[in-house]
Amino acid sequence: MGAPLSMDLRQRILEAYLAHEGTWEEIACRFQVGVATVDRLIGRWKRTHSIAPTRTGPRPHYRIPDGDLAKVKRLLDAQPDSTTQEIADAYAEATGVRVSRFTMGRAFRRIG
Repeated sequence: MGAPLSMDLRQRILEAYLAHEGTWEEIACRFQVGVATVDRLIGRWKRTHSIAPTRTGPRPHYRIPDGDLAKVKRLLDAQPDSTTQEIADAYAEATGVRVSRFTMGRAFRRIG
């Protein structure tokens, strides 16, 4: 995967699409990008009204490290009817690290 397209190029592609200056294939050829690139750019614009690139970079830092996911699983298995906040509180008691219910929910998704 290469670097994101410049905002100038993104804007020119969008303007060509909005002005009906050709098919996606013709627009892609004109700006020397792939048809899939035009498809993704126009699709993003239709969904969000933004053509800005998404954030790239390293994986986010997790407040609950991978090594502690087994602890979370044990807490969840011990109290399967608990709320996410209750499990977050139990995790704080067990580890001394307070986390929000949203962070605990992300840990649940990582566990599967």
